[in-house]
Amino acid sequence: MNVELNALRARYGRMLVTLFWAHVPVIGLAALWVGSMSPFTAMALAGGLAALYHLLWRLRRTRPVTRNIAAVALVGEPALFLLVFEGHAWQMDMHMYFYAVLALNLAWFDRSALIMSAAAITVHHLVLFYLLPNAVFSTDGDVARVLLHGAIVAFQTAVLVWVSDKVVQSFDRIGKMSDEIVAKSAALEERTREAEEANRTKSMFLANMSHEIRTPINAILGFCHLVQRTTLEPRQREHVSRISTAGGVLLRLINDLLDFSKNEAGALTLEARPFDLRSAMSCQVQMVADTMAARRLTLRQEIDERLPEMLVGDELRLNQVLLNLLSNATKFSEDGEIVLTARLVERQDDQARVEISVSDCGIGMTPDQVGRLFTPFTQADSSTTRRFGGTGLGLAICKQIVQQMDGWIRAESVPGQGSRFTFSLCLGIGQVEAAEAILPCSAIRALRILIADDSPIALKMLEAIFARWQIRVILAPSGRAALDMVQAADQRGHPYDLVILDWKMPDLDGLQTLRALRRVGLRRMPATMVMTAHGVDAVMAEAGGETIDLFLAKPINARNLLDALKQLPGLAERHVPEVAPVLPAAPVLPEAMRGQRVLLVEDNPINQEIAVALLGDAGLLVDCAENGLVACRMVEAGAAGYAAVLMDMQMPEMDGLTATRQIRLTHTAEALPIIALTAHAYDDERRACMQAGMCDHVTKPVDPARLIAVLSRHMRIVPTAAPPTLRAEGVGAADLPDHLPPFDIPAALARVNGKRPLLRRLILSFAEGNRDAVAQIAQLIADGRRQDAHRAAHTLKGVAASLELPRIAALAGQIEASLQADDTIGFDALLAQLSGPLAAAIAAADSLTAAAGTPYAAASPPTPAGDSARIAQLRGHLRDQVRRRSMAARASFDALAEALQLDRMAMDDHPVRRALLRLDYAAADALLNGPHPDTGQPGI
Repeated sequence: MNVELNALRARYGRMLVTLFWAHVPVIGLAALWVGSMSPFTAMALAGGLAALYHLLWRLRRTRPVTRNIAAVALVGEPALFLLVFEGHAWQMDMHMYFYAVLALNLAWFDRSALIMSAAAITVHHLVLFYLLPNAVFSTDGDVARVLLHGAIVAFQTAVLVWVSDKVVQSFDRIGKMSDEIVAKSAALEERTREAEEANRTKSMFLANMSHEIRTPINAILGFCHLVQRTTLEPRQREHVSRISTAGGVLLRLINDLLDFSKNEAGALTLEARPFDLRSAMSCQVQMVADTMAARRLTLRQEIDERLPEMLVGDELRLNQVLLNLLSNATKFSEDGEIVLTARLVERQDDQARVEISVSDCGIGMTPDQVGRLFTPFTQADSSTTRRFGGTGLGLAICKQIVQQMDGWIRAESVPGQGSRFTFSLCLGIGQVEAAEAILPCSAIRALRILIADDSPIALKMLEAIFARWQIRVILAPSGRAALDMVQAADQRGHPYDLVILDWKMPDLDGLQTLRALRRVGLRRMPATMVMTAHGVDAVMAEAGGETIDLFLAKPINARNLLDALKQLPGLAERHVPEVAPVLPAAPVLPEAMRGQRVLLVEDNPINQEIAVALLGDAGLLVDCAENGLVACRMVEAGAAGYAAVLMDMQMPEMDGLTATRQIRLTHTAEALPIIALTAHAYDDERRACMQAGMCDHVTKPVDPARLIAVLSRHMRIVPTAAPPTLRAEGVGAADLPDHLPPFDIPAALARVNGKRPLLRRLILSFAEGNRDAVAQIAQLIADGRRQDAHRAAHTLKGVAASLELPRIAALAGQIEASLQADDTIGFDALLAQLSGPLAAAIAAADSLTAAAGTPYAAASPPTPAGDSARIAQLRGHLRDQVRRRSMAARASFDALAEALQLDRMAMDDHPVRRALLRLDYAAADALLNGPHPDTGQPGI
């Protein structure tokens, strides 16, 4: 049934109700005027017709019976007018109303209604002609005239029926078409929904499977890296290198596909970390510098001086966009110039709108090709795909990343003249901390430096870094030019202090240049630094026994360059002594809060020791737990009556959030405050802490004043004994120098309240625990244990930050972020960059090691008889503290050792003390409960 046609009939039917009732007063007035009929009679007859139709309309609406009766009743209206105007001059004019009513019934679009109406008119004329002739024709009426009227009515009816049928047929066709459109639209919507659901399912599957897909190829690349570090025959090394290169290409293709799927599935998350935009751009340029040189391209950089020093955003994703655009510009250009610009568009409060563009001189594109650029799985044309390779996803991923950073990206191009890609980002403005300032000391600024590299782009990048430090350097375009310039300077009596050589150069490479310098008989041989983008191990393998003072892994930025320069031999002698800063007094708690016991939950021994020292100086007793599971058990034991819990976030077995939720099941925040120790100050991390039930947070590396202030605000008072008198820490076997690059000793001392022996011990512990950190992380990646690798990088970052090793902390943080994002592009380069600064830090720590003394003798000297009771008391106190995993056990051990008359060397080498320094309470407990020292076995 046609809905539209029925709607039209319904509107007409409602209008007829009004029309019928409108006739009642009109007919009454006509009867009053003409005087041939009583007005009341006329109105009664008209009212009867109106009431009949109105009742029928209420009951049957637009059904056929209503339409047919309405058609006949409507004819009654002109019939009444004929009666009213009987004998009047207008009587014949009333016949015209019959034709009007007949035409009006067309609105039913029902041929039966029209036929009924026409039949009613004909019957009316015939019947009244015989019964009341004057009611039909006023004069000269006959049968022929009646038949003439009937013929006219029949003709009009035929025309109206034809029109009605055509309209009904049209409505039927329109209705069928509408039904078909609705059905097809529904089917299309269902198919679209199914396709979108299938696409979402596919994207979510790939996003969730990204780790499983990447793990095998990461293992291949990891083992290739490990194999390359072993002794190989030249042909074997070539095969392994080809496997590594092909695996890297495959990994980049897989990463593109998985990143696109992750973005489509809404699984892309952005970090908000402070970073240096200039340094980030420099690193990405260096990634393509060799390719630019091979294609005879030069780079011009235009960086707005108004850009903030530090910005806040996702540096990893920004680098991904920038590297993609630079790689494309290099790939599609030859013999020309690439221009990289960055400018500040707008700055409001703590937000900056930054616009970055990459222009090339390549093949260019037509407007149609530009319109398809950001469509997934497409490139400018199919020939481009065949000639240059790729998935066609790079720019689509760039667009997704930029849009999620509240930005946009566009392309402009002219065929044969090159292209320009521009993107805009909204980034936060970071604060440049004094400890993070990348500035060289006066000794480095006084160096005469020569840099040799065959890449003009790399030379300009290095020259720009030194220029920011107000250091003028001399540039050499090749190894042979560097050799001539060093010889000339030496003969003039103004030799260079440092020569920086790129490893891979034509004619004379870096190592060949270095050997030539040693052969020419210089009066003073300068220090040498070799730059490499191929890994330090490969350079050392080729160098053989050649002495190289420093290595610098590419890509180079200001921070890793400065870290390398600080390791320059003889730099300490050049350093002008500076006045040691006056350290602020150690913050302490109010008198009423001292002597309270707190629980420190931290898995890293160095961070534990720092926190315990700070808390002890503030007047607190500290118990330690190495993970959340142990902390829950210690809290539930309840014997200690903790005034507060300091909870690290990332720990094995049970993390801090899970442990807090577990503790909150039985302890409210008022009964037991829990304070988070977080590596970041991000809003989402703070919210997670608060939602888990924590009261506050302190960021790492821990600032002593901030830690004590937060504890003062939240710590509850638990009835306890008098506050302990803390014993000053001894000097130790050897003191700590004022300067120990790359450690920032003054800043690190501020972290530990000026305790030099403690800082010395922490530096030695750092070296012992992280000597093979890079190899361990690489091995974990190769074994597919990414979570363990992530935890190792996180731990290294935190410890390095606490000991004021900003370069190591930054690189470890980048490795951690890459593992968290499941992005291993450039991962080997990051590990290579980390190995240099880490090796320098370990070497510096090793320099603190005192000369070996008398080894520890297991047997203790005879115990004075009068001190037996005190020794037994001290031993019992020490056992109790070890069982409670209290850091105060170290001080108790020292007191017991003094009572046993152990000398300082024996104390330092004692197995129990070493176990306590490692925070290995299980081993310490086993040693304490072992045989008595008089037996000659370990014990005390």
